[in-house]
This record gives sequence, C-alpha cells and structure tokens, in this order.
Amino acid sequence: MAGEIYISNLGSFDYQNILDMYYQANSLPIQLLQSQETKIDSKVKAYKEFESKIGDFYNAFETLTSTPIEGKNVKVTDENILTAKITDELKAIPGNYNVTVNQLAENDVWLSQTGKSLDEAVATTSGTLQISYAGEVVATVDYDTDVSDTSKPSTLQEIVDAINSAQDKVKASLVYDGSSYYLLLMGKDTGSNNTIELQETGGGDLLDQLQIGDSYSDSHVQTASDAEVTVFGKTLTSPNNTFSEAIPGVSFTVNATGSSTIEVREDTSKFGNALNKFIQAYNSIVDFVQKEGGKDGALSGDTTLQMIRSSLLSKLQPLFNLNLLEVDKDTGHLSIKTDQLTSLEETSPDTLKSAIDEVKASLYDYLVYLKSPESPVELSIKNLNERKESIEDQITFMKKLLNDQIQALKEQLVQLQLFQQQMAEVRAKLTATFGQVSLLPTTNTNVQ
Repeated sequence: MAGEIYISNLGSFDYQNILDMYYQANSLPIQLLQSQETKIDSKVKAYKEFESKIGDFYNAFETLTSTPIEGKNVKVTDENILTAKITDELKAIPGNYNVTVNQLAENDVWLSQTGKSLDEAVATTSGTLQISYAGEVVATVDYDTDVSDTSKPSTLQEIVDAINSAQDKVKASLVYDGSSYYLLLMGKDTGSNNTIELQETGGGDLLDQLQIGDSYSDSHVQTASDAEVTVFGKTLTSPNNTFSEAIPGVSFTVNATGSSTIEVREDTSKFGNALNKFIQAYNSIVDFVQKEGGKDGALSGDTTLQMIRSSLLSKLQPLFNLNLLEVDKDTGHLSIKTDQLTSLEETSPDTLKSAIDEVKASLYDYLVYLKSPESPVELSIKNLNERKESIEDQITFMKKLLNDQIQALKEQLVQLQLFQQQMAEVRAKLTATFGQVSLLPTTNTNVQ
C-alpha cells in the first residue's frame, strides 16, 4: 500500500530452543561413550559376581578337604541327664560309654536368716564387712548406723549396692518374703574352690544383725562344689558341669544326677554332605558361565570364564577315576554317584581319602591364585576400570568442549536478539515519522 514503511523478519525468537537442539545434535559421541561406560559397569559387576562364586567354591573345597571320611557322631540315651558332642573325630572310638552323674557343680550361696526393712539401718554398731572369694579378698565395705549419712551405707539396699559396685565375683541381691528383706550372696562360678567367706572387722555387728556367716550355719544354703561323675568305674570331677577329657574325642555336659549312656557311632554323612555342597558350588559356576558368557550375557565373547571352568573340572579327575562323578551333557552339571560313594566309604575309605588328597594338592594352589590380585578375573576388572577411567576423561573433555561451543553460540544469539530489538526500535521510529510506508522496492516497475 502506498506510503507504508516495511522492514521484514524482525520478530523475536527462542534462542534456548536453538541451543538445546544444537546440544542434542552434537552430544551423540558423548552418549556413545556413556553407553560404553554402562557396558563396562555390567562386565565389572559380572566379574565380581563370578569372584563370589569362586569364593563359595573355595569355602566348600576347604570344608570337604577338612571333613574326615570316617566321621563320628554321638547319641545319648537320656539328654535330661547329660548332652554330648564329638570334639575330635580321630580320637573318638565307637562304642557305648556309661556315665553316672553323682552330683552337679554348684556355686556358693549365703542367705541371711534375719530380715530387715529397707528404711532402717542394719547394724547397731559401725564396722567393716570383708568378703573373700576363692581365697582372695574382693570387697571391703565400711558401713555405719546413721541412715541420714549417705557417705557410708547403712540400709540393706545400700549394703547390696556397695558390695556389687566393689567387685563382680560375688553377686549381692535381696530376697523378699512378703514382710521383710533378706541378703542373698551368690558366687559367680561353680567349683569347690570358689567359696565365699564373710568377716567382720572394726567392731561392727552387721553379720550378727543379719545372722549370716560361719556363726550361722543355716545361712550357708548352698556349698560350692565340683561336678562328679563315674566313668569306667572311676570317679571324675570338674569345677563346672562340662567334662572334656573323660571320654576320648567326646565332650559332655551334665544337667542332672542319674545315669545315661553315650554312644559313639560311625558317621559318613558329614563327608557326603560336604562333597555334595562342593559339587553344588561347582555347578553354580557352570550356570554362571553359561549365562554371563553366553550370547546375551554381560561377558559374551570373553573366554576367561570358560577357561577357569575347564581348569576346575580337569582338577577333579581323581574323583572321575573312582567313577564317583558323572557329567550331564546338556547342562554341564556334575552329580555324585551315591551308590559308588557308599561303596567307597564302606569298603575303600583309604582309596577315597587318597583321591580327595590328590584333588586338594591339584586344586588348592589354583584356587588361591584365582582369589589373588593376579588372577585373570582381577586383571580383567583392572583393565575394564582403566578403560572406564579413559572414557570418563574423554567424556569430561568433550562435555567441556561442547559447553564452550554452546556458550559461544549463546553469546552470538544474544547479540542477534539485541540487534533485532534495535531494528524494532528503528522501525517504530520510522513508522512514527513516515507512517506505514514500505521501504522495500516494489515488484511492479510498469509506469502508466
């Protein structure tokens, strides 16, 4: 229209959207590196899980090689009288052992024969109570008769607290009969040597007021004593209720007086269980190798796991030589031929032991190597971590470079936006001066 001023393409624009698009277009190499980093993390995780499987196999191996083939167990005819366990399978001799429990081990116990209230002074004369245990003085308690004076104990509760705070060999407590409180003293340990002795010094009368101590025999309610049993017609004693050398390779603890029989029996189940756990640990390794080393596994294409699995299998050859193991062709799992195992345990335990010893000699050093920092798994983890560090350095560099480019582009776009604003201001001035007149040349050049 005649007289109109027109300047085109001066509208504002969203430069942040342009920056975001530029970042997305130029960050693809970074994303590829981050994808590589994620794959490395998956491989390291898989390797560490494999190391855990090797650790389980090693533990099962140690249990197997330390478990006697000709094991022993015990059966007790009356567990109310005593309980028993095997402590040394080599020393334990199968057979029946008759045990008569004559008495149980007890600790020393004293109980005052006169009761008191908790708010009165026990003694009428101040003095010192001395307590000995197993022939040694363990507590010296100075007491008085003034309840209001808290510097020294005077009431029964204060006497109890003072005894307990001074030592831990003799436990003092209160017994309440419904109307009065009595002093109870109990030795910590059983055994005839662990006796309690009470002495009064300094002219006090605490023991007399409570009627406790050697002058009051009824106050000695339980005497420290050893446990006493008869085995093989011989009387044996123990300061506690456990006898660890009365029967070869067997320890037993008495619970009540009376008689019971301890039967020591042959037991091969421990070895069978240990062998089974050993084979299960190997099969767990096989499953892991097939999963993680397979087509879709985190370690696909890596031959390290397969090499280790093959090496472990080869070192079990002595057990194959005894026809003790068989391999499942589909799963690669090993299984134990139980009939053959039973036959070897019963008829040829020495042959079986020799085979286990051969496996131990062949496998031990290899397992130690697999658990060392120089193992192929650890070296693979180390290499992967080094690759990851290198990738992280590349990502850091590329991010910095891209951020610098973004910043430079941002500055250019900001300047462009400022220029647009300036052009808009010019347009506004021109419009105000000349009206809506186009400054652009018209396409119609014909003159009428």
